[in-house]
Amino acid sequence: MEKHNTKWFNVECVPQCFTFSKEERPGDAPIPICNKIPVIDLGKSQKIETIKQLLQAGQEFGFFQVINHGIPKNVATQTMSTFEELFNNMTDEEKVNVPTRKGWIFTGSEEEVKNGVHLWRDNIKHPCHPLEKCMQSWPDKPPTYKEVVGRYVAEIRKLSLTILELIGQGLGIESGYFDEQSEVQLLSANNYPACPDPSLTLGILKHLDPSLITIIYQGNVSGLQVLVDGKWMWIDAVPNAFVVNIGNQLEIISNGMLRSVMHRAVTNSKEARTSIALFVNPTPNSIVEPAKVLLNDSNPPLYKSILYKDFINASKAFGAHTDVIQNDA
Repeated sequence: MEKHNTKWFNVECVPQCFTFSKEERPGDAPIPICNKIPVIDLGKSQKIETIKQLLQAGQEFGFFQVINHGIPKNVATQTMSTFEELFNNMTDEEKVNVPTRKGWIFTGSEEEVKNGVHLWRDNIKHPCHPLEKCMQSWPDKPPTYKEVVGRYVAEIRKLSLTILELIGQGLGIESGYFDEQSEVQLLSANNYPACPDPSLTLGILKHLDPSLITIIYQGNVSGLQVLVDGKWMWIDAVPNAFVVNIGNQLEIISNGMLRSVMHRAVTNSKEARTSIALFVNPTPNSIVEPAKVLLNDSNPPLYKSILYKDFINASKAFGAHTDVIQNDA
């Protein structure tokens, strides 16, 4: 792509290099909001009912949203503002120099290519575990980045353990199983600028997550779509809620009881959207396999055991930068 001084997305029409095939692009057909995907109140005292809702959502949709989750609203909004500032103010020179630094990766629209077409997004990724060590290598700008994002990651860690413990109880897995077998390993934040024709472009192609669970904050702008019964549907942007999706590693541990489901990110023509995803993964040296408590003669293992880091390396689960992320983690 030709280098230029203005922002890459300040165009009147979508360039050919951002135009996906008819099979992959969203198209003009209206896509409904999926009202069936539950918004689960984690603050309720009826834990049995909460566990039931989590399992049902994981079985039917692979997605749910959580409210009354214990994370202060200002923690989420300050983190969102920090990423918006990073994406808005990062210079071309800073973007070019990022690959030489250890600790975080920035991929702009010019480098981000899927099937020969560029994604309509900018993205930053970096490891988060162990948190104190990783924070030292995170971006220096904005000046509050390390403090604000570090606090956010710590809060998400607590939320992830709550969700995984409840799911584990529902599956019959021993209490505390995920305390030692999981970590908030990777952060991926995306900026999707307003697009003159969202029917042609994608922010992220359809995919499954290589995580136990992924916890997403999408603020007040929708852009996440999930495949439900073979049809794409919107996940609504619920105020102060977090979207949680089941990753393929938790699908394995549950022996298929919980589902990892295809999802994608789309653009819109009215306003930019920023999303923050934290991947709660198995520890690199843990063996991922169906939980033995779930197995019997009538429910044999559906998946083979695998070392998590071997799975990531073999599948290149984090894209072109998998090796760097794995080495930094």
